[in-house]
Amino acid sequence: MRIHGSLNMGRFSVKVKVCVLISWALTLACSAAEQDFFTQSKPLTWDEAREHCQECFKDLVTLTPENIQAIAKKLTSEHWVGLRKNPHSSGNSSVLWSHWANGDPLTFQNWYPGWPVVNSTRGCCSCSCSCPAMTNSTGFTELGTANVTSFSGPGGFTTEDVTSSGRLTNTSVSTAAAPMTTRLPSVEAACGQSLVDTDERYIEDSCVAMLSFGAWVEKTCSEHLPFICYEERFLSKASVTNVTTSSAGLTWRPGPNVSDYRLEVRGDKNLTENLTDLAYDLVNLTAGTKYSVQVVPVKCDRDLHSQKVMFYTTPRKVENLTVAKVTETSVSLSWSKPAGNVHFYLIEVQDRHFRSLTEGIEVGRLTPGNLYAFTILSGVENNLSEGSVITAYTKPGRVSDLTASDFTTSSLKLNWLPPEGNTTGFRVAAMNDSDEVLFDEVVNRTKVRVARLPMATRITCSVTALANGTLEGDNVTVVSYTAPGPISNLTLTTTHDSLNATWSPNHNPKPDGNLTFFTIELQLGGKIVETADKLAEPKKHFDGLKSSANYTVIVYMVNGHLKGPPVESSSFTLPSMPTDGTVISFGKKYITLQWEAPANTAAVNYSVKISSSFWGHSSSVLVDNRTNHTFRGLVSGTSCREKGSQSVHVVLFGRTSPL
Repeated sequence: MRIHGSLNMGRFSVKVKVCVLISWALTLACSAAEQDFFTQSKPLTWDEAREHCQECFKDLVTLTPENIQAIAKKLTSEHWVGLRKNPHSSGNSSVLWSHWANGDPLTFQNWYPGWPVVNSTRGCCSCSCSCPAMTNSTGFTELGTANVTSFSGPGGFTTEDVTSSGRLTNTSVSTAAAPMTTRLPSVEAACGQSLVDTDERYIEDSCVAMLSFGAWVEKTCSEHLPFICYEERFLSKASVTNVTTSSAGLTWRPGPNVSDYRLEVRGDKNLTENLTDLAYDLVNLTAGTKYSVQVVPVKCDRDLHSQKVMFYTTPRKVENLTVAKVTETSVSLSWSKPAGNVHFYLIEVQDRHFRSLTEGIEVGRLTPGNLYAFTILSGVENNLSEGSVITAYTKPGRVSDLTASDFTTSSLKLNWLPPEGNTTGFRVAAMNDSDEVLFDEVVNRTKVRVARLPMATRITCSVTALANGTLEGDNVTVVSYTAPGPISNLTLTTTHDSLNATWSPNHNPKPDGNLTFFTIELQLGGKIVETADKLAEPKKHFDGLKSSANYTVIVYMVNGHLKGPPVESSSFTLPSMPTDGTVISFGKKYITLQWEAPANTAAVNYSVKISSSFWGHSSSVLVDNRTNHTFRGLVSGTSCREKGSQSVHVVLFGRTSPL
């Protein structure tokens, strides 16, 4: 090979009469997996290098315009890449330099000037020559004879700068070269021209090494060089299924040509296992606990990108769920923390949801007397336990407008309005002042007659709304009385100016202070003379009365605001003696008497009697409310003073006063 070149202003021209490959850079618009590249420092033959790459990676590297510069930056010497003149290494392929080792078509080339070297004895001046990349289907220009008049390479290198080992001798070469392409005349233009003699660098079945700055040269495939492998980046994620409170199932995707995996589990318990399967069951886990899982594919003692997943075991159900307190509009719940871990509790009631960080909650804004079902779930992150359910009634409300009416001696009637919310009935009770229960019944209506009560007794009645038949709300009370009966045995005793009344209450009530008492009225001539209220004892004494007056006594038994039927009796006060009796006139056969009426008397009837012991004569007469009387038909000549004479006596109501 004869090389002619001149260096001028950082450029050089090379005149070469050889058969060279004409190529261009072409980027395929395709979706390829991300790739990682690995330089291997141990020198191997190209076949050994490829075998190692296929075993521990994917293959020898395939170079593209996108990756060549990044790869070149890693190099300090030439390295095998995945390009070989004969992709099938038979040396007999009719299409040379057509594919990379992994089968990708060769669509990009970055040859160092003067490479590849073509065997001129094979002939390239016919349209059927088999020079590199001469098929039109791949888009390459066929081999022809051309004069390369100039080439401006990185650092201004020329073909003379490369040693037989492919290393540069020109120290000014850049280590990060841009891709280079060379386009030569078509085969039609080259046909008929003479070819250069066979180049001593020609290799029948050559392999490609990339120099440290990115350019390509041919090498004998049996040379020992470091090499570059690539691997499609394996990105995947492990999966977790069938998570329970104490177990979980793990699965993961197979790695590329991988049979060994390392499972690493981190949590409250750590686990490391070397596996060959693609699934593993985790057991004996702690409920509600976070576990981080990493499945690392291991290939040739090298860790590939791990498949990771994080999960929480399901928390356990709460324990000892109870209703701690109920009111008319709220229910308080409490429970015990389950074994394992819990971050929060979710409380569900109807279409409402609440969160609690403690083992208890008061749920408000409820309807009185209503039945509610509460579901409590333990939670960690987005994981919830199985729910624990408890039902409870809210406390019913208080009845309103409770009244007592229609009293009898043994009963009374209660009426009320139901409370807001729901009720299943009402408890009605009655007690006396000694807290003795006199009545206790459950009814489902808002009025009831409370019967079998003692007469003339103060009664405390209560009405309590019920929920679920047994849950009681706050009671409402009303104090009332049973009506008293009539008294009995009313007895009156009198003097001339006083009256004493006694009676029996006609029942035997227990002492209850001034709650049961008596009212008494004293009347004379239909008019009330005196009234006495709240008598605790069944008796009354009246003084300063008129004598000989017919007094009427009326007695009522009273209990609270209720009066029993009246009982009455009448009696006269005793008369006083008349005074100053005298004869105001007389004749042969008559005599007229006169006297003074007793002081402080009402209308008085007098009994006036006249008698004569001599004649054996006696007579009497009743005088109505007069203080004089005339006796007629007497015997004349009778002296009241002589022996045997007539005598006159005036008697007032059986009491006599001689005249």
